[in-house]
Amino acid sequence: MSAGFKGRREDLRLVTGQGKYTSDWNLPGQLYGSFLRSDRAHAEIVSVDTAPALASSGVVAVLTGADTAKAGFKSTPQLARYPGRGGATIKVPHRDGLANGRVRFVGQEVALVVAKTALAAQDAAEKIEVEYRDLPAVVDAEEALAPGAEQLYPEIPGNLCFDYEYGDEAKTDEAFAQAAHVTRIVLDSQRMVGNPMEPKACLAAYDAEAGRYDLYVSSQGLSLMRGSASGITGIPAEKIGVHAHDVGGGFGIRSDAYAEYCVAMLAAKTLGKPVKWTSSRSETFLSDYHGRAAKLTG
Repeated sequence: MSAGFKGRREDLRLVTGQGKYTSDWNLPGQLYGSFLRSDRAHAEIVSVDTAPALASSGVVAVLTGADTAKAGFKSTPQLARYPGRGGATIKVPHRDGLANGRVRFVGQEVALVVAKTALAAQDAAEKIEVEYRDLPAVVDAEEALAPGAEQLYPEIPGNLCFDYEYGDEAKTDEAFAQAAHVTRIVLDSQRMVGNPMEPKACLAAYDAEAGRYDLYVSSQGLSLMRGSASGITGIPAEKIGVHAHDVGGGFGIRSDAYAEYCVAMLAAKTLGKPVKWTSSRSETFLSDYHGRAAKLTG
């Protein structure tokens, strides 16, 4: 080790259990949330019966898609600003905070149960009865672009949200036409999920007197997180305080506000008490942002 070496200063604190992650935050009088998620890839929601959950011990409230629709939830703002073919912009589909009328992927949030303990919330969430009417599901991007494929969002014709081009198409075609040999290969990049050691988690609180929200999360971009939460909920950014301490792994999933965070904010305001939620490991695989799954032809 050289004389000028400066080691990492945070390691000793973290490896000796003195770190502070999102689930370590607590506020007086806090309640606990648990989400019921869709087990269907694509289906209409015929009915959601929350009565069995509401009758469970310790349950304070159950929120559904009707609540987030009434609150005016919008889609996650699109951060990318790349110009597409012909100057087109990325089409962002509408996504409800909690599914309202239709689910479009396995793991989509359908309801939030809020209870006095985390276990009570989890037990009650399993008692919610949802009647679905299954719709055709397309789980391959190439198949989704085929003529006649099931239309996922009415506002995005042909399931194409972005068409991007780079370079000079004519010169590229000319180069291939003049080549002595042309080899073509199709590469499939596997789908992946970041799966950090610390799962998604949040603690949301609302100060009615100040009209201000506090959101405690694991984040690698507090300003982006605040802007994203503001865009989804319609709450002015200056009325949202985002707090983060240690981050238990990032891998590209820690910048935007997830629907769960914003639903917890709504629950905190509705109930007048802080609401805490921590994702299970299986929820991490289902509902964290996924990446890759690309088909490359060259």
